[in-house]
Amino acid sequence: MADRPDFRVHELDRRQFMASLAAAIAATSWSTSWAQSTPPVNPADIQKTHQALFDLWFPLSELGLPPVAEQEIATLATEVSSDTLAEFEAMSVAQLLTGFTKPQLLPFYDGLRTAPNEAVQAFIKTSGGFGAMPPALRAPLFSFLFEGSAGPVSTEVASILREAYLASIWGLKLAQPLANFIAPPVFVSNPDVYKALNAPPIAPSRLTYDAANKTIIHADGPIEYLVIGSGPGGATVASQLQAAGKRVVLIEKGPFVVWGSMTTRSYPALMYKNDIAATTDNAVIIRSGETLGGGSAVNIDLAFSPLESTVQTRINGWIADGLMDGTYYSTEHLATAYEWVRQAIGTRTLAESELNSDNQALWDGAAAYGADPSLYHLNRFPVGASPSPVNDKLDAARQLLYPAFADTNNPLGVIPDATVDEILFDASGLRATGVSLHMTVPWTKFRNTVTDPSNLGIPPGVPVTIAAENVVLSAGTIGTTRVLLNTAKANTKVANPRIGHGLILHPSVPLLGLFDRVIDLLEGLDSATYVASFGASPGFIYETMSGLPSYGSLLVMGSGKQVYEEMSRFNNYVGFGCMLVDTPSDDNRVLLDATGDTILQYTLSDSDKARFRTGVAIGVRMMFLAGATKVIIPSNENLLGQPDFDPMVGVAFTDIAQADLIDQNLKFIPNRNILTSAHLQATNKMGPKGVGVVSLKHRLWAANGEEVPNVYVMDSSIFPTSVGANPMQSIYTIAKIFSERLIAGIPE
Repeated sequence: MADRPDFRVHELDRRQFMASLAAAIAATSWSTSWAQSTPPVNPADIQKTHQALFDLWFPLSELGLPPVAEQEIATLATEVSSDTLAEFEAMSVAQLLTGFTKPQLLPFYDGLRTAPNEAVQAFIKTSGGFGAMPPALRAPLFSFLFEGSAGPVSTEVASILREAYLASIWGLKLAQPLANFIAPPVFVSNPDVYKALNAPPIAPSRLTYDAANKTIIHADGPIEYLVIGSGPGGATVASQLQAAGKRVVLIEKGPFVVWGSMTTRSYPALMYKNDIAATTDNAVIIRSGETLGGGSAVNIDLAFSPLESTVQTRINGWIADGLMDGTYYSTEHLATAYEWVRQAIGTRTLAESELNSDNQALWDGAAAYGADPSLYHLNRFPVGASPSPVNDKLDAARQLLYPAFADTNNPLGVIPDATVDEILFDASGLRATGVSLHMTVPWTKFRNTVTDPSNLGIPPGVPVTIAAENVVLSAGTIGTTRVLLNTAKANTKVANPRIGHGLILHPSVPLLGLFDRVIDLLEGLDSATYVASFGASPGFIYETMSGLPSYGSLLVMGSGKQVYEEMSRFNNYVGFGCMLVDTPSDDNRVLLDATGDTILQYTLSDSDKARFRTGVAIGVRMMFLAGATKVIIPSNENLLGQPDFDPMVGVAFTDIAQADLIDQNLKFIPNRNILTSAHLQATNKMGPKGVGVVSLKHRLWAANGEEVPNVYVMDSSIFPTSVGANPMQSIYTIAKIFSERLIAGIPE
């Protein structure tokens, strides 16, 4: 592995974040109408607003740096500030800068105008707005906005600006000297050369594109199965059907990245909406993979066995409630299928000797609390054993799809960079005939992707159809729901009213613990331990985590100086998270916007909030029991119940007894807490007629209560409730059993 980071690549990470943040702003309910009514503002005034915001979140003169160091850091900060403004000016973030320069343009101006607050009045009455108002009142203005007195949009705008500036400031250019760490490399030294040497063999394509009719045709006859999505579910189904001699074509929305050329884990370009998607109220950050291998390529492999008690409790409950067929998904059958998964994927159980100091903290804290810590199953090579210098993942693409692509007798057809728009039907409206799709511009920035492996030559954006005898949707909770909802708009006969409802997010709260010794959470395995003692009941799990300062800075609520004080001690911090096993609600759902793209509507129920508070409080206690001297949770709510609380003055827990206050004071107010989600599930639930979107045979229920005989769903969206843990291994396992059912012939 390289001994120093590739600054250019990590800088791209930050820019991807900024571009995605701009997209998130553009998607808000208030952004479009505001943009249409926002006149131009003097660029010099916007420059002052930007610099004032940059200085608020990076108050260099207050950091107490040695004079020589301060001078060097000032030079770097000037470069970062200039680059950031240039990025913002080309994005919808510019709307926020315009509004902060001329407050009358803000969508919540009426709430500001009537506020009896000195900082607010200075903001709206000073020509030039934020950049010209007295500096001493800038932080108090943000305090007012976070409190939400001018409405929830004011809190959302404050949160977005805070995240935008901190993510930019704590990119590698400033973070490496200030936090004193070396970031791991993301790419091999020459990705294009690596690709040329290591791209997987792909058999000559049997697919051709008929440009006159805008159709894709298989040379050997009708396509028996179209599989949409290449994550654990889709890769398993496609590879098993191909191995059984079926003519199969796999369609993937994201790029075909050559394995080993980069670290694919959580890389923005390979994620849903560039890894900055959020729920409609910006309360929960959504992380979901869109690349060959899907979630298995971008997650950090917190692999829970489907035989683990938390998961078994859920599956057994589904069977007992008639929501899953126990004939096929009994514990015995799951055990047999999971053994196949372990062998096919290369799943291994960690040894305790592999724990780094970060992982050890959760292990020790849980044991001291009286809970049983566990070692993950990981789909990774052992440390030092990977043939790639930067990637150790054993993902679905490498393990299952690559051999199927190479089979010259019956190659698995593959079409990456392709978005499926809807399923097509015959005149009856109840039997699928194929899908319509369009190609997207491939991601080729580092020349480490395989573009157009089937040599179709279809221009991006051109609507194309591909016929098939069966369609298997495995595009994940978001992707499959998008296809089904768009299909339902075009064909009311399959407009099952349950599509998209009951979204499960498994929201997580990260916890940071400061230790009086070096932890170095970037050293060794990033995640190795978990605690599932509370998984079945009350319903939360603890998982180790790590991240760079650009992420860590977002978790430290308070002033820019406070963020610096904690990030300068980056190497002494431990991170783990509390993940809630949330309960389904019809109001939590995946919807379509006016363009046919997805939005996620989600609100924590009162009962889920109560359980979540319990979990966070126990997590704080475990962190102290592991040896932390201070614990931070990413919230600027009044966690300690202070009478003079200011949301711009961050608070931390300094004593284990303070954890008792969480139950009273943590409200989970949107945009005042950092919540993340990477385990989306349950929007197309399996169940009997009138209850589920998908039958117990995995077939789509039509609006009239009939099964659509040749449309199947096999991904996390079919779970009737939360599966209780990271669903990846369960998806692999259930998909293996489903594949066997398909091959044997599921009766109509």
